[in-house]
Amino acid sequence: PQDPSAPQDPSAPQDPPYKDTLYICTQPRRWIFRRPSTSAPAETECLFGQSFRVTKSEAGWAFGQATSPLDVACPGYEGWMRLDGLTKAGAPATHYIHSLKAPVFAARDIKSPVLRLLPLNSLLRAGAKSDAFLPLEDGGYVHVNHAAPMGEYKHTDFVEVAQVHIGLPYIWAGISADGLDCSGLIQSSLRACGRDCLRDSGQQETSLGEPLSLQAKLRRGDLIFWAGHVGVMKNPAILLHANAYHMEVAAEPLEAAIERIGRPRSIRRLTAKA
Repeated sequence: PQDPSAPQDPSAPQDPPYKDTLYICTQPRRWIFRRPSTSAPAETECLFGQSFRVTKSEAGWAFGQATSPLDVACPGYEGWMRLDGLTKAGAPATHYIHSLKAPVFAARDIKSPVLRLLPLNSLLRAGAKSDAFLPLEDGGYVHVNHAAPMGEYKHTDFVEVAQVHIGLPYIWAGISADGLDCSGLIQSSLRACGRDCLRDSGQQETSLGEPLSLQAKLRRGDLIFWAGHVGVMKNPAILLHANAYHMEVAAEPLEAAIERIGRPRSIRRLTAKA
């Protein structure tokens, strides 16, 4: 995947290397790469307003670790981001985006030009509401129907959030409405409900919820794991997952998925804690 281009930010970290310095993403979404090159494999994404802790920089790239948008957080991926998508962190976020995508308007008017679209779980530094709009620290306005104060989570059912993604493209390493992979769908949906989880399906398999027998009676919200893949049950019979067979987020009978993918490796049920 190609990293979106953007003007160089003069406040972004420059060589020589920085150590343990917190920056925030200034673009709607930016790839975190395995190596400092847009041709390297992507690991995950950093979304608008989310933090990236820089430990060094070189030749227009920053190496560091993604941080969660939540206060109680799981460790994020380490990798490389373009410097021109970062600015030094200042005030803490005041709001988060709870809709799949939120337009940033040029003025307090829904008919004004749209400056950008921010994905679900983007973080905002906003002033006081005026005329149903939140003025953003870096310019533009977000409608209050698309954002909520930090800690006040509109969504409580992560499966419902996942369902809103049906039909969106499958993109390896994606966690946004522009495209997601299987574990990205689970992480993004849980985060929208104020719950965090690790990024990879293998990590989610060992850390989320409690294990069930493969013969257990399934219910909505149960997580189904294969080697390198995860989905969530929409109901006892239908699996919801981002997958490379359909190349989108799809809902299909679990039996059909098993026939194609094979027998699941494990099943886990979320608890009140995880």
